[in-house]
Amino acid sequence: MSFQRVLEFAGLSDTGLVRAHNEDAIEICAEADFAVLADGMGGYNAGEIASKMTVDSITQQLLLKKTSTFSSLFARQTSVAAKWIKEAIEMSNFRVWDAAQNNPEFIGMGTTVVVAFCHHDKLLVAHVGDSRVYQYRSNHLLQITHDHSVLQAQIDAGLISEEQAQYSPIKNLITRAVGAQGEVEVEIHEHDILQGDIYLLCSDGLTDMLNHDEIQDILRLHVDNLKLCCQLLIDGANDKGGRDNISVVLLKVSKLERRSVTRQLFFK
Repeated sequence: MSFQRVLEFAGLSDTGLVRAHNEDAIEICAEADFAVLADGMGGYNAGEIASKMTVDSITQQLLLKKTSTFSSLFARQTSVAAKWIKEAIEMSNFRVWDAAQNNPEFIGMGTTVVVAFCHHDKLLVAHVGDSRVYQYRSNHLLQITHDHSVLQAQIDAGLISEEQAQYSPIKNLITRAVGAQGEVEVEIHEHDILQGDIYLLCSDGLTDMLNHDEIQDILRLHVDNLKLCCQLLIDGANDKGGRDNISVVLLKVSKLERRSVTRQLFFK
């Protein structure tokens, strides 16, 4: 089975109204069907360095893998692509951690990261931290990542409700980060994609300002214009206070057709 697939991308990153620097980073590689988003943390400018280093490292590694003639021979299995992503995030983790160990001004820096990678009729989603990916399908918005945060652990344990969590003072305490330690645990899952699907990658600067229904309403009203959608999501977060950097990437599956492949065998 082969697939004819058309993807559309749009992305935008904004400093917000309170922070002096933008410590988020995004990269869209439309030619290789993936996008990366990171939200940095650390001392002065260190978070910005961690997120940019992570996004650049992952992008370089995935482009090398996906465009390599040798690698493409083994790319038919989704598990191979998942391995590429996991290894790319692990390598970026080592690079950020090593930089922090060798530069006193970078001590404590780290970053969240999410990667959305289209492979045949699947979307591979990998993440570390509390930056998120949502699926928008048939007018319904669904979060498909699970935050690696203290607050999410409390919700999972039944200690606090999701409504109470909106007002928690520990929203930004994460339990995993790229560069925080010498090794990192990457969560990765595959999702079936359908024609018309839209996937939203975002930093918590969006989700701390806009709730689920507000994000869903913006997508519902402007689903045919991804660039406008990105701008309106950013504007909405800033209208609510813009207390953090805000980054969004939208990926739309504009076309997905499955085609049977007929193979001819030649004998001599």
